[in-house]
Amino acid sequence: MDTSPSAVISLARETLADPRATARRIMSVDLPIAVRWQALALVVILSVLIGQVAAWLMLGEAAVTGMMAGPIQSGMVQGGALVMMVFAAHRVGSMMGGSGSFEDALILITWLQAIMILVQLVQVVALVVLPPLAGIFSIMGVVLFLWLLTNFVAELHGFESLGRVFGMIIVTAIGLAFIAATVLSILGVAPPEVG
Repeated sequence: MDTSPSAVISLARETLADPRATARRIMSVDLPIAVRWQALALVVILSVLIGQVAAWLMLGEAAVTGMMAGPIQSGMVQGGALVMMVFAAHRVGSMMGGSGSFEDALILITWLQAIMILVQLVQVVALVVLPPLAGIFSIMGVVLFLWLLTNFVAELHGFESLGRVFGMIIVTAIGLAFIAATVLSILGVAPPEVG
């Protein structure tokens, strides 16, 4: 698989134009499971680095003292969230009658995060060039994330109804958020104080 910058940009364009066809193309590439995990680790590292730059641009020195300011903590949280998303995309889809494999869920979620890194880059540029539009780009990023995730999960498991898949994603996200909040509460991790 061509991983040159031009090929990645071209695949990103294809993803936006036809996410399900791109998902099929990505799943057809025979990558060893170790390479898929390495790709996931790489996108986590890149995302954390860009997030650190964005936090510094928004908050300056205050970013250093924030709860999730450290790149290691950010990487652990982001990596954990992505792994949870991979397992959820695979297991919940399978419980709903889907036929997707864990390996394909892993590479699709990794590619989804790669796309979101490009969105992060746009947001960072917006923070510098057009700060008032940064919020709009953030909202667009969330919408794009949900749209691509819905299409990827539908293609992964062979589901036809995007509405049903989207509903499944929302219910799963609420359930996972509740579980995560409960576990963090048991561990004594409190949310950051405001003000």
